[in-house]
Amino acid sequence: MSVTAPFPGSAPVTEEDKRQLRRYFEQTRPLPQLLATLRSRRVGCGYSIESGKDEHRSATDRNIRQEPGPLAFASSQPVIPLTEVEEAIVAWSACGPNGMAHWDIAVHGGFHELVTIAGRTAAAPGNSFAHDLLIIKDQGAFIYNPGDERERAVEIQGEEDYPKLLSWYRRGMRQILDHRPDIDWGLRAPGAPNASLFGPYQFNLNRDGQTWFIPITDVGWLYFSVMLNLFDAWHLYFTDDRTGEPAGVSPWVKEGQLEFPVAISQIEQFIFQVETYPPGSYVQNMRLAAEAMGLGNWIFCGYFDDILMGAFPDLARGLGFRAEPLNERAPAASGALKIFGLEGIKEATYVPSPRYPDGRAVMTAMMEEKYGDGRTMSRGDDNWMLRHGGPFTADTVRAIVNDPATRVSDWAVEACIAYVDYCVEQYGQCPAYFNPMQCNFGAVVHHVDPAFYERYYDGSTVTPAIRRHMQEWHTQGVPTQERHA
Repeated sequence: MSVTAPFPGSAPVTEEDKRQLRRYFEQTRPLPQLLATLRSRRVGCGYSIESGKDEHRSATDRNIRQEPGPLAFASSQPVIPLTEVEEAIVAWSACGPNGMAHWDIAVHGGFHELVTIAGRTAAAPGNSFAHDLLIIKDQGAFIYNPGDERERAVEIQGEEDYPKLLSWYRRGMRQILDHRPDIDWGLRAPGAPNASLFGPYQFNLNRDGQTWFIPITDVGWLYFSVMLNLFDAWHLYFTDDRTGEPAGVSPWVKEGQLEFPVAISQIEQFIFQVETYPPGSYVQNMRLAAEAMGLGNWIFCGYFDDILMGAFPDLARGLGFRAEPLNERAPAASGALKIFGLEGIKEATYVPSPRYPDGRAVMTAMMEEKYGDGRTMSRGDDNWMLRHGGPFTADTVRAIVNDPATRVSDWAVEACIAYVDYCVEQYGQCPAYFNPMQCNFGAVVHHVDPAFYERYYDGSTVTPAIRRHMQEWHTQGVPTQERHA
């Protein structure tokens, strides 16, 4: 069953919660030491590798088996799920609030790429909020998005601020599924029994007790938002790959407006590539957080995220996202699928779609996000920066937003509208070459079983933080027999 409800977390922050948060902020190793020992540790408590024995996966009700081999291992420990505090720390490290961004770019140097100035722990193009964090665990699937409310330029300034991580986690989690998605290592397409759809390496994927964190990105949001900047500040325009001619923007191809041509496929590859950088930052931040706490991390891509999202329900229901029928007019197979997502929770930006039937609709929305009431570049007293007291001084805010250079030119808006409508007319959609919803790189964070690394390695990569983790982080609420030194 799919649900779209707030995360049911209103419990008070306990003294034990505060102790664990204080340990994370004040008693973990410094960055150089973390980098020295940072590595994937794929074998967690309760896991196995090439044991040659059947294992049941409750997410799919399937028995799977990995052939025996020289690294055969079956953990004698039970799988120990992450605590709420551990999950909240990992989620905050990925994309949690950290105050306000420094948008220290010249006003006449493309400043208006900026959309929001609320800061996160990882950067994004234009400080976009196109990325959220998908969290899959025993209780179901959740989208973590703690919003854009900020209290000050630097949010975490001392011990009294540490509990904010739990507040953001509880407030920012939206449940989209009340069970694990029905995917695992054994998922195969009919007639292809040896072709792995979720990677031959991921035998322990999506097993009971495990938490899987995946950045999920609306690439289309950046595509349309940055297009305004590319036309107005960069003076680029896009040409049709088939004809080499301007893609609907000929009236604006002139000095001072659109001057330099780039093929549609080239610019879409560029934007797609740029939007993959933030998920990489999210994953690295989560790895460092896990290393600091003495948890294991296991990062991977190499699976079919469209199946995970539910675009092919005959194979797996997945997350149950809605997808458009395949578009036969798309110029490449990579663009034939458009996954919409879940209304009001995580939606993809593309044209034509339920929210944006044409170019004017999507560009009006992009301009509203920049300049509308209460937004970052609103010229009224409701301006987000004025209401939140930063990051610029009030006089600087007014000088910035009233400078004509921070407003996208009217001609650029009209050119963008014409370009989008051209793509829809010629190819049935915009973007043309890619699916705007992506979630193909993430991390499993879990409790390590040191026994594997002592049996097959020399044990030196099992850090003191890993060996002490259960004692230091689980002194309450974990039965004695489930602890290990």
